[in-house]
Amino acid sequence: MAKGLPLDRATPSTLAPVHCPHFGPCGGCSLLDVRYTEEVGMKEAAFAALVRGSDALRKAKILPLLRAREPLFYRTSLKVPFGRKDGAVVAGFFKRRTHSIVDLAGCAIQDPLLTELMLDVKRLAAAIGVSIYDERSHHGVLRHFLARVGAGTRELLAGFVVRTPGDAAIRELALATMEAWSGRGLVGVVENVNRERTNVILGEATTTLVGRGHLDEEADDLRSRTPLEAFVQVNAAQASALYREVVRRLGPLDGKRVVDLYSGFGPIALRVARAGAHVVAIERNQVAAREGALAADDNGLADRVTFLAADAEHGLRATDAAGLDAVVVDPPRRGLAPGLIATLKSLAFRRLVYVSCNPETFVRDLEALAPDLRVVELRPVDLFPRTEHLESIAVLDRVHVDRDG
Repeated sequence: MAKGLPLDRATPSTLAPVHCPHFGPCGGCSLLDVRYTEEVGMKEAAFAALVRGSDALRKAKILPLLRAREPLFYRTSLKVPFGRKDGAVVAGFFKRRTHSIVDLAGCAIQDPLLTELMLDVKRLAAAIGVSIYDERSHHGVLRHFLARVGAGTRELLAGFVVRTPGDAAIRELALATMEAWSGRGLVGVVENVNRERTNVILGEATTTLVGRGHLDEEADDLRSRTPLEAFVQVNAAQASALYREVVRRLGPLDGKRVVDLYSGFGPIALRVARAGAHVVAIERNQVAAREGALAADDNGLADRVTFLAADAEHGLRATDAAGLDAVVVDPPRRGLAPGLIATLKSLAFRRLVYVSCNPETFVRDLEALAPDLRVVELRPVDLFPRTEHLESIAVLDRVHVDRDG
């Protein structure tokens, strides 16, 4: 996400009950030197200050921060660059404000299974002699290592982001990784090709090198399958809590019509449909929309959820707005485009629930939606413990609803 909240760290900190040898230089987390109770207070104060500074939000009710049950070892998704230092293969998060890799031996916020898998892949890559990418010269092959552990199933899926496809050493690395980890939950290894000289991690093309190219997942009694390149929240346990909050804030849903914008593979849409609503889930990524449709069918919700592969504004305009009761938006960091804001303001639905990972665009968009949509309730959600980042939920009600007008 974008830069986090401006937290007030003027008061002395007490050491956290966990020690990480990489804390400080490593950019993976920034609040490991305070106890979690202190972190919660800092985030609540910063969020309140941000909200109270906006005329459009000042009167909204702020609920307490939804804190994480497990503030350590929670990340179920791993993305680390590979590189070389003094001739040795290194892998880890970037040092703060640099592109120098902190070579990780452990991590206090990553699922330990993913950290162990990464260390094994680094060892195997060095033994095989894999060509490591150098971003300065734009030479070499292996750029990033990606891995996820499936919610509920504990399946593992691994992937290599490479500059050029078809490299024999990369295939050998995939086979060696699968051989070493197939008994520990690894179901497949994929290759993603990114030929560009860019900071963007993923390229367009992904192929399966060995095993299968997706994870089977189970969360809140819902089944889904997700490829490695799909957007999935990095904190599976706290994401479930977030989605429950969204469903709760929509109010009674039996028989209601809801549109879910930026739906991905449907974690919100499926839960809203299960609560009784008829949902149109709009997602521009065709792979994610297809996986969402499969998940709806697999969970017996195909008659309640329709997935539409389109961008948010055009998809919303193409949806029959007559009788629409509510809209959910969960946009990327950049927030809502002006055209989509105008469309949301023009329709006659009763309630909007806005989920955000960027406090700056969150406030900007809520101000732009006024006065047609009034912010009545806000709740910060700690989806990223031990970091300065924060997820937020806003509940907005239409000031005047005239279905005949």
